[in-house]
Amino acid sequence: MESEGNLLGTGEARKREAILAKVFDLVPDTLTITRVADGRFVEVNGNWEALTGYPPEEAIGHTSMELQVWAVPEQRTELLAQLRRDGEVRSFDVTFLHKQGHLYYCKVSASLFESDGEKYMLLAVQDVTRQRAAEMEIRELNQELEDRVQRRTLKLEQANTELAHALETLQHAKDELVRTEKMAALGSLVAGVAHELNTPIGNGLTVASTLEHKISAFNQAMADGLKRSVLDQFVTDTRNASAILSRNLTRAGELVRSFKQVAVDQTSAQRRKFGLQEVVSEIVLTMGPTIQEGACTVDTSIASDLVLDSYPGPLGQVLSNLISNAMIHAYVPGQGGVIGIHARALERDEIELTVRDQGRGIEPANLKRIFEPFFTTRMGQGGSGLGLHIVHNIVTDVLGGRIDVQSVPGQGTTMTLRLPRTAPVALPR
Repeated sequence: MESEGNLLGTGEARKREAILAKVFDLVPDTLTITRVADGRFVEVNGNWEALTGYPPEEAIGHTSMELQVWAVPEQRTELLAQLRRDGEVRSFDVTFLHKQGHLYYCKVSASLFESDGEKYMLLAVQDVTRQRAAEMEIRELNQELEDRVQRRTLKLEQANTELAHALETLQHAKDELVRTEKMAALGSLVAGVAHELNTPIGNGLTVASTLEHKISAFNQAMADGLKRSVLDQFVTDTRNASAILSRNLTRAGELVRSFKQVAVDQTSAQRRKFGLQEVVSEIVLTMGPTIQEGACTVDTSIASDLVLDSYPGPLGQVLSNLISNAMIHAYVPGQGGVIGIHARALERDEIELTVRDQGRGIEPANLKRIFEPFFTTRMGQGGSGLGLHIVHNIVTDVLGGRIDVQSVPGQGTTMTLRLPRTAPVALPR
Protein backbone atom coordinates (compact mmCIF):
# COMPACT_ATOMS: atom_id res chain seq x y z
CA MET A 1 0.00 0.00 0.00
CA GLU A 2 2.82 2.37 0.83
CA SER A 3 4.54 1.75 -2.50
CA GLU A 4 1.28 2.27 -4.32
CA GLY A 5 0.84 5.64 -2.59
CA ASN A 6 4.33 6.68 -3.65
CA LEU A 7 3.54 5.74 -7.26
CA LEU A 8 0.35 7.81 -7.14
CA GLY A 9 2.26 10.72 -5.66
CA THR A 10 4.90 10.44 -8.33
CA GLY A 11 2.22 10.40 -11.04
CA GLU A 12 0.60 13.56 -9.68
CA ALA A 13 3.94 15.31 -9.55
CA ARG A 14 4.69 14.39 -13.13
CA LYS A 15 1.29 15.64 -14.20
CA ARG A 16 1.92 18.97 -12.50
CA GLU A 17 5.32 19.21 -14.12
CA ALA A 18 3.77 18.58 -17.53
CA ILE A 19 1.19 21.29 -16.92
CA LEU A 20 3.84 23.74 -15.76
CA ALA A 21 5.99 22.93 -18.79
CA LYS A 22 3.01 23.61 -21.05
CA VAL A 23 2.30 26.92 -19.31
CA PHE A 24 6.01 27.79 -19.49
CA ASP A 25 5.90 27.52 -23.28
CA LEU A 26 2.47 29.09 -23.85
CA VAL A 27 2.81 32.39 -21.97
CA PRO A 28 3.35 35.36 -24.37
CA ASP A 29 6.41 36.63 -22.50
CA THR A 30 9.89 35.19 -22.81
CA LEU A 31 10.68 33.05 -19.73
CA THR A 32 14.09 31.86 -18.57
CA ILE A 33 15.29 29.84 -15.57
CA THR A 34 18.81 30.50 -14.39
CA ARG A 35 20.80 28.72 -11.70
CA VAL A 36 21.79 31.29 -9.11
CA ALA A 37 25.03 29.57 -8.19
CA ASP A 38 26.70 30.01 -11.59
CA GLY A 39 24.22 32.18 -13.56
CA ARG A 40 23.78 29.58 -16.31
CA PHE A 41 20.51 29.09 -18.17
CA VAL A 42 18.83 25.78 -17.38
CA GLU A 43 15.64 26.44 -19.37
CA VAL A 44 14.18 28.96 -21.84
CA ASN A 45 10.71 28.93 -23.38
CA GLY A 46 9.68 29.03 -27.04
CA ASN A 47 9.77 32.85 -27.26
CA TRP A 48 13.45 33.02 -26.43
CA GLU A 49 14.88 32.58 -29.91
CA ALA A 50 12.46 35.08 -31.51
CA LEU A 51 13.42 37.67 -28.89
CA THR A 52 17.19 37.20 -28.68
CA GLY A 53 18.14 35.49 -31.94
CA TYR A 54 19.83 32.62 -30.05
CA PRO A 55 18.49 29.05 -30.38
CA PRO A 56 17.76 27.40 -27.01
CA GLU A 57 20.69 25.00 -27.38
CA GLU A 58 23.08 27.98 -27.65
CA ALA A 59 21.67 29.48 -24.46
CA ILE A 60 21.23 26.53 -22.09
CA GLY A 61 24.41 25.91 -20.15
CA HIS A 62 25.70 29.41 -20.85
CA THR A 63 25.37 32.68 -18.97
CA SER A 64 23.81 35.89 -20.26
CA MET A 65 27.20 37.56 -19.99
CA GLU A 66 28.73 34.90 -22.21
CA LEU A 67 26.01 35.50 -24.78
CA GLN A 68 26.54 39.28 -24.39
CA VAL A 69 22.81 40.00 -24.38
CA TRP A 70 23.17 42.95 -21.98
CA ALA A 71 23.64 46.19 -23.92
CA VAL A 72 24.13 47.97 -20.59
CA PRO A 73 25.82 45.53 -18.14
CA GLU A 74 25.18 47.90 -15.23
CA GLN A 75 21.48 47.15 -15.60
CA ARG A 76 22.18 43.45 -14.83
CA THR A 77 24.11 44.41 -11.72
CA GLU A 78 21.28 46.67 -10.53
CA LEU A 79 18.65 44.02 -11.31
CA LEU A 80 20.46 41.32 -9.27
CA ALA A 81 21.04 43.70 -6.37
CA GLN A 82 17.34 44.58 -6.22
CA LEU A 83 16.43 40.89 -6.48
CA ARG A 84 18.70 39.95 -3.55
CA ARG A 85 17.33 42.82 -1.49
CA ASP A 86 13.60 42.43 -2.17
CA GLY A 87 13.29 38.82 -3.32
CA GLU A 88 11.58 39.91 -6.54
CA VAL A 89 11.65 42.55 -9.27
CA ARG A 90 8.72 44.03 -11.20
CA SER A 91 8.85 45.77 -14.64
CA PHE A 92 12.53 46.63 -14.58
CA ASP A 93 13.58 48.53 -17.73
CA VAL A 94 16.54 47.02 -19.60
CA THR A 95 18.16 47.29 -23.02
CA PHE A 96 19.20 44.03 -24.66
CA LEU A 97 21.48 43.35 -27.62
CA HIS A 98 20.12 40.98 -30.29
CA LYS A 99 22.36 38.33 -31.84
CA GLN A 100 22.13 40.30 -35.12
CA GLY A 101 23.50 43.38 -33.37
CA HIS A 102 20.45 45.64 -32.98
CA LEU A 103 19.06 46.90 -29.69
CA TYR A 104 15.65 46.14 -28.27
CA TYR A 105 13.93 47.31 -25.13
CA CYS A 106 12.25 45.13 -22.50
CA LYS A 107 10.57 45.16 -19.13
CA VAL A 108 11.87 42.39 -16.86
CA SER A 109 10.24 40.81 -13.82
CA ALA A 110 12.19 38.29 -11.69
CA SER A 111 11.76 36.09 -8.61
CA LEU A 112 13.77 33.45 -6.75
CA PHE A 113 12.67 29.91 -6.02
CA GLU A 114 14.29 26.72 -4.70
CA SER A 115 14.11 23.16 -6.04
CA ASP A 116 15.90 20.11 -4.64
CA GLY A 117 18.00 22.36 -2.46
CA GLU A 118 19.20 24.48 -5.43
CA LYS A 119 18.28 28.18 -5.88
CA TYR A 120 17.02 29.38 -9.23
CA MET A 121 15.93 32.66 -10.76
CA LEU A 122 12.80 32.88 -12.92
CA LEU A 123 12.97 35.78 -15.41
CA ALA A 124 9.93 37.05 -17.38
CA VAL A 125 10.87 39.35 -20.26
CA GLN A 126 8.32 41.52 -22.13
CA ASP A 127 9.44 43.13 -25.40
CA VAL A 128 8.34 46.80 -25.36
CA THR A 129 10.44 47.97 -28.31
CA ARG A 130 7.42 48.84 -30.47
CA GLN A 131 5.60 50.40 -27.55
CA ARG A 132 8.66 52.45 -26.67
CA ALA A 133 9.10 53.49 -30.31
CA ALA A 134 5.44 54.53 -30.42
CA GLU A 135 5.84 56.46 -27.17
CA MET A 136 8.97 58.08 -28.55
CA GLU A 137 7.13 58.99 -31.74
CA ILE A 138 4.27 60.41 -29.71
CA ARG A 139 6.72 62.43 -27.61
CA GLU A 140 8.42 63.69 -30.74
CA LEU A 141 5.07 64.55 -32.29
CA ASN A 142 4.00 66.29 -29.09
CA GLN A 143 7.27 68.18 -29.00
CA GLU A 144 6.87 69.13 -32.64
CA LEU A 145 3.31 70.21 -31.94
CA GLU A 146 4.44 72.25 -28.94
CA ASP A 147 7.17 73.82 -31.06
CA ARG A 148 4.65 74.63 -33.77
CA VAL A 149 2.21 76.06 -31.24
CA GLN A 150 5.01 78.09 -29.69
CA ARG A 151 6.14 79.39 -33.07
CA ARG A 152 2.54 80.10 -34.05
CA THR A 153 1.91 81.80 -30.71
CA LEU A 154 5.02 83.91 -31.18
CA LYS A 155 3.88 84.87 -34.68
CA LEU A 156 0.41 85.70 -33.36
CA GLU A 157 1.90 87.79 -30.56
CA GLN A 158 4.06 89.62 -33.09
CA ALA A 159 1.06 90.05 -35.39
CA ASN A 160 -1.04 91.31 -32.46
CA THR A 161 1.69 93.75 -31.50
CA GLU A 162 1.94 94.99 -35.08
CA LEU A 163 -1.85 95.15 -35.33
CA ALA A 164 -2.11 97.08 -32.07
CA HIS A 165 0.54 99.50 -33.35
CA ALA A 166 -1.28 99.80 -36.68
CA LEU A 167 -4.60 100.39 -34.91
CA GLU A 168 -3.00 103.02 -32.70
CA THR A 169 -1.50 104.71 -35.74
CA LEU A 170 -4.84 104.49 -37.53
CA GLN A 171 -6.65 105.95 -34.52
CA HIS A 172 -4.19 108.85 -34.41
CA ALA A 173 -4.68 109.38 -38.14
CA LYS A 174 -8.45 109.19 -37.72
CA ASP A 175 -8.36 111.68 -34.83
CA GLU A 176 -6.23 113.98 -36.94
CA LEU A 177 -8.66 113.68 -39.85
CA VAL A 178 -11.56 114.43 -37.51
CA ARG A 179 -9.76 117.54 -36.23
CA THR A 180 -8.93 118.49 -39.81
CA GLU A 181 -12.57 118.13 -40.84
CA LYS A 182 -13.67 120.23 -37.86
CA MET A 183 -11.18 122.95 -38.76
CA ALA A 184 -12.18 122.71 -42.41
CA ALA A 185 -15.82 123.14 -41.41
CA LEU A 186 -14.87 126.12 -39.25
CA GLY A 187 -12.82 127.54 -42.13
CA SER A 188 -15.79 127.15 -44.45
CA LEU A 189 -17.91 128.89 -41.82
CA VAL A 190 -15.47 131.80 -41.64
CA ALA A 191 -15.41 132.07 -45.43
CA GLY A 192 -19.19 132.03 -45.55
CA VAL A 193 -19.57 134.71 -42.90
CA ALA A 194 -16.89 136.84 -44.56
CA HIS A 195 -18.76 136.55 -47.85
CA GLU A 196 -22.03 137.49 -46.16
CA LEU A 197 -20.39 140.43 -44.39
CA ASN A 198 -19.19 141.84 -47.69
CA THR A 199 -22.69 143.00 -48.63
CA PRO A 200 -23.68 145.00 -45.51
CA ILE A 201 -20.16 146.36 -45.02
CA GLY A 202 -19.91 147.27 -48.71
CA ASN A 203 -23.29 148.99 -48.56
CA GLY A 204 -22.24 150.82 -45.41
CA LEU A 205 -19.01 152.02 -47.00
CA THR A 206 -20.89 153.25 -50.06
CA VAL A 207 -23.40 155.15 -47.93
CA ALA A 208 -20.62 156.56 -45.72
CA SER A 209 -18.72 157.75 -48.80
CA THR A 210 -21.86 159.32 -50.27
CA LEU A 211 -22.68 160.95 -46.93
CA GLU A 212 -19.15 162.34 -46.69
CA HIS A 213 -19.53 163.86 -50.16
CA LYS A 214 -22.88 165.41 -49.23
CA ILE A 215 -21.42 166.85 -46.02
CA SER A 216 -18.66 168.51 -48.06
CA ALA A 217 -21.28 169.94 -50.44
CA PHE A 218 -23.36 171.11 -47.46
CA ASN A 219 -20.35 172.87 -45.92
CA GLN A 220 -19.73 174.62 -49.24
CA ALA A 221 -23.42 175.65 -49.40
CA MET A 222 -23.17 177.09 -45.87
CA ALA A 223 -20.15 179.13 -46.93
CA ASP A 224 -22.01 180.46 -49.97
CA GLY A 225 -25.19 181.12 -48.05
CA LEU A 226 -27.45 178.28 -46.98
CA LYS A 227 -30.88 177.98 -48.53
CA ARG A 228 -33.84 176.33 -46.84
CA SER A 229 -34.29 173.79 -49.65
CA VAL A 230 -30.66 172.74 -49.45
CA LEU A 231 -30.97 172.22 -45.67
CA ASP A 232 -34.13 170.18 -46.04
CA GLN A 233 -32.52 167.99 -48.71
CA PHE A 234 -29.42 167.48 -46.56
CA VAL A 235 -31.53 166.41 -43.58
CA THR A 236 -33.49 163.98 -45.76
CA ASP A 237 -30.34 162.51 -47.31
CA THR A 238 -28.69 162.19 -43.89
CA ARG A 239 -31.74 160.47 -42.41
CA ASN A 240 -31.86 157.99 -45.33
CA ALA A 241 -28.13 157.33 -45.11
CA SER A 242 -28.41 156.78 -41.37
CA ALA A 243 -31.23 154.28 -41.87
CA ILE A 244 -29.26 152.39 -44.52
CA LEU A 245 -26.16 152.37 -42.30
CA SER A 246 -28.21 151.16 -39.35
CA ARG A 247 -29.77 148.30 -41.32
CA ASN A 248 -26.46 147.13 -42.75
CA LEU A 249 -24.59 147.42 -39.46
CA THR A 250 -27.40 145.52 -37.73
CA ARG A 251 -27.16 142.82 -40.39
CA ALA A 252 -23.38 142.66 -39.95
CA GLY A 253 -23.80 142.48 -36.19
CA GLU A 254 -26.25 139.59 -36.53
CA LEU A 255 -23.82 137.72 -38.76
CA VAL A 256 -20.94 138.28 -36.35
CA ARG A 257 -23.04 137.17 -33.37
CA SER A 258 -24.15 134.06 -35.24
CA PHE A 259 -20.58 133.29 -36.24
CA LYS A 260 -19.32 133.79 -32.69
CA GLN A 261 -22.01 131.54 -31.25
CA VAL A 262 -21.55 128.80 -33.83
CA ALA A 263 -17.76 129.03 -33.58
CA VAL A 264 -17.82 128.82 -29.78
CA ASP A 265 -20.31 125.94 -29.88
CA GLN A 266 -18.36 123.95 -32.43
CA THR A 267 -14.96 124.43 -30.81
CA SER A 268 -15.90 124.09 -27.13
CA ALA A 269 -18.85 121.66 -27.21
CA GLN A 270 -20.39 123.72 -24.41
CA ARG A 271 -23.64 122.46 -22.97
CA ARG A 272 -26.50 124.95 -22.64
CA LYS A 273 -30.20 125.39 -23.13
CA PHE A 274 -31.12 126.60 -26.59
CA GLY A 275 -33.98 126.86 -29.00
CA LEU A 276 -33.69 124.32 -31.80
CA GLN A 277 -35.14 126.75 -34.33
CA GLU A 278 -32.49 129.34 -33.44
CA VAL A 279 -29.56 126.92 -33.81
CA VAL A 280 -30.83 125.55 -37.12
CA SER A 281 -31.34 129.09 -38.44
CA GLU A 282 -27.80 130.07 -37.43
CA ILE A 283 -26.33 127.02 -39.18
CA VAL A 284 -28.33 127.68 -42.36
CA LEU A 285 -27.36 131.36 -42.21
CA THR A 286 -23.63 130.70 -41.84
CA MET A 287 -23.76 128.06 -44.60
CA GLY A 288 -25.62 130.47 -46.87
CA PRO A 289 -22.83 131.04 -49.43
CA THR A 290 -22.08 127.31 -49.66
CA ILE A 291 -25.77 126.54 -50.11
CA GLN A 292 -26.11 129.23 -52.77
CA GLU A 293 -22.99 128.00 -54.56
CA GLY A 294 -24.56 124.55 -54.77
CA ALA A 295 -27.75 126.10 -56.21
CA CYS A 296 -29.69 124.60 -53.28
CA THR A 297 -32.35 125.96 -50.98
CA VAL A 298 -33.01 124.87 -47.41
CA ASP A 299 -36.60 124.65 -46.24
CA THR A 300 -37.01 124.54 -42.45
CA SER A 301 -40.07 123.74 -40.41
CA ILE A 302 -39.29 123.82 -36.69
CA ALA A 303 -41.56 124.90 -33.86
CA SER A 304 -40.23 127.86 -31.90
CA ASP A 305 -40.99 126.18 -28.55
CA LEU A 306 -38.64 123.20 -29.07
CA VAL A 307 -36.01 123.85 -26.39
CA LEU A 308 -33.14 121.44 -25.69
CA ASP A 309 -30.64 121.17 -22.85
CA SER A 310 -27.82 119.76 -24.93
CA TYR A 311 -24.75 120.59 -27.01
CA PRO A 312 -25.57 123.05 -29.82
CA GLY A 313 -22.05 122.92 -31.27
CA PRO A 314 -21.99 119.16 -31.95
CA LEU A 315 -25.61 119.36 -33.13
CA GLY A 316 -24.60 122.16 -35.51
CA GLN A 317 -21.74 120.04 -36.78
CA VAL A 318 -24.18 117.20 -37.44
CA LEU A 319 -26.51 119.50 -39.37
CA SER A 320 -23.63 121.06 -41.34
CA ASN A 321 -22.38 117.62 -42.35
CA LEU A 322 -25.84 116.39 -43.32
CA ILE A 323 -26.56 119.51 -45.39
CA SER A 324 -23.17 119.31 -47.10
CA ASN A 325 -23.63 115.58 -47.68
CA ALA A 326 -27.00 116.19 -49.32
CA MET A 327 -25.61 118.91 -51.59
CA ILE A 328 -22.64 116.76 -52.64
CA HIS A 329 -24.30 113.38 -53.08
CA ALA A 330 -27.98 114.03 -53.71
CA TYR A 331 -27.92 116.60 -56.48
CA VAL A 332 -25.99 117.20 -59.69
CA PRO A 333 -23.39 119.95 -59.07
CA GLY A 334 -24.71 123.33 -60.16
CA GLN A 335 -28.31 122.13 -60.60
CA GLY A 336 -29.15 121.85 -56.90
CA GLY A 337 -32.45 121.15 -55.26
CA VAL A 338 -34.38 121.46 -52.01
CA ILE A 339 -33.12 120.23 -48.63
CA GLY A 340 -35.79 120.03 -45.96
CA ILE A 341 -35.07 120.27 -42.23
CA HIS A 342 -38.04 119.50 -40.02
CA ALA A 343 -38.46 118.83 -36.32
CA ARG A 344 -41.31 117.73 -34.08
CA ALA A 345 -41.77 116.76 -30.46
CA LEU A 346 -42.15 113.10 -29.52
CA GLU A 347 -43.24 111.36 -26.36
CA ARG A 348 -40.81 110.61 -23.52
CA ASP A 349 -39.08 113.99 -23.81
CA GLU A 350 -37.63 113.31 -27.24
CA ILE A 351 -37.60 115.20 -30.50
CA GLU A 352 -37.39 113.97 -34.07
CA LEU A 353 -35.20 115.96 -36.44
CA THR A 354 -35.12 115.02 -40.13
CA VAL A 355 -32.91 116.18 -42.97
CA ARG A 356 -34.48 115.17 -46.28
CA ASP A 357 -33.50 115.59 -49.91
CA GLN A 358 -35.21 114.58 -53.16
CA GLY A 359 -32.05 113.63 -54.99
CA ARG A 360 -30.38 110.52 -56.34
CA GLY A 361 -30.75 108.33 -53.26
CA ILE A 362 -28.35 105.65 -52.01
CA GLU A 363 -27.81 102.18 -53.43
CA PRO A 364 -28.92 99.37 -51.06
CA ALA A 365 -25.39 97.90 -50.99
CA ASN A 366 -24.01 101.23 -49.74
CA LEU A 367 -26.89 102.06 -47.41
CA LYS A 368 -25.78 99.71 -44.62
CA ARG A 369 -22.19 100.99 -44.77
CA ILE A 370 -22.61 104.77 -44.85
CA PHE A 371 -21.78 105.20 -41.14
CA GLU A 372 -18.60 103.11 -41.37
CA PRO A 373 -15.33 105.05 -40.99
CA PHE A 374 -13.54 105.83 -44.25
CA PHE A 375 -16.41 104.55 -46.39
CA THR A 376 -16.94 106.91 -49.31
CA THR A 377 -18.27 106.74 -52.84
CA ARG A 378 -16.08 109.71 -53.78
CA MET A 379 -12.63 108.17 -53.27
CA GLY A 380 -10.03 110.39 -54.90
CA GLN A 381 -12.51 113.29 -55.21
CA GLY A 382 -11.86 114.88 -51.82
CA GLY A 383 -14.08 112.67 -49.68
CA SER A 384 -12.47 111.27 -46.51
CA GLY A 385 -15.31 108.92 -45.64
CA LEU A 386 -15.44 110.28 -42.08
CA GLY A 387 -18.30 112.77 -42.35
CA LEU A 388 -21.23 110.46 -41.62
CA HIS A 389 -19.11 108.39 -39.23
CA ILE A 390 -18.52 111.55 -37.20
CA VAL A 391 -22.23 112.34 -37.43
CA HIS A 392 -23.13 108.89 -36.09
CA ASN A 393 -20.65 109.17 -33.21
CA ILE A 394 -21.84 112.65 -32.22
CA VAL A 395 -25.50 111.66 -32.32
CA THR A 396 -25.05 108.45 -30.31
CA ASP A 397 -22.20 109.37 -27.95
CA VAL A 398 -22.52 113.11 -27.34
CA LEU A 399 -26.18 113.90 -27.93
CA GLY A 400 -27.40 110.57 -26.51
CA GLY A 401 -29.68 109.81 -29.45
CA ARG A 402 -29.79 107.62 -32.52
CA ILE A 403 -29.77 108.16 -36.26
CA ASP A 404 -31.47 106.16 -39.00
CA VAL A 405 -31.41 106.50 -42.76
CA GLN A 406 -34.06 105.68 -45.34
CA SER A 407 -33.31 105.96 -49.02
CA VAL A 408 -34.67 104.78 -52.35
CA PRO A 409 -32.51 105.22 -55.47
CA GLY A 410 -33.94 108.04 -57.56
CA GLN A 411 -36.33 109.20 -54.80
CA GLY A 412 -34.06 110.84 -52.25
CA THR A 413 -32.73 110.21 -48.76
CA THR A 414 -34.04 110.98 -45.28
CA MET A 415 -31.78 111.16 -42.22
CA THR A 416 -33.84 110.83 -39.05
CA LEU A 417 -32.40 111.85 -35.68
CA ARG A 418 -34.15 110.97 -32.42
CA LEU A 419 -32.68 113.09 -29.67
CA PRO A 420 -33.49 113.51 -25.98
CA ARG A 421 -34.47 117.01 -24.96
CA THR A 422 -31.91 116.64 -22.16
CA ALA A 423 -28.59 115.21 -23.32
CA PRO A 424 -26.47 112.88 -21.15
CA VAL A 425 -25.08 114.62 -18.07
CA ALA A 426 -21.44 114.44 -19.16
CA LEU A 427 -19.66 114.05 -22.44
CA PRO A 428 -18.36 110.50 -22.85
CA ARG A 429 -14.60 110.15 -22.74
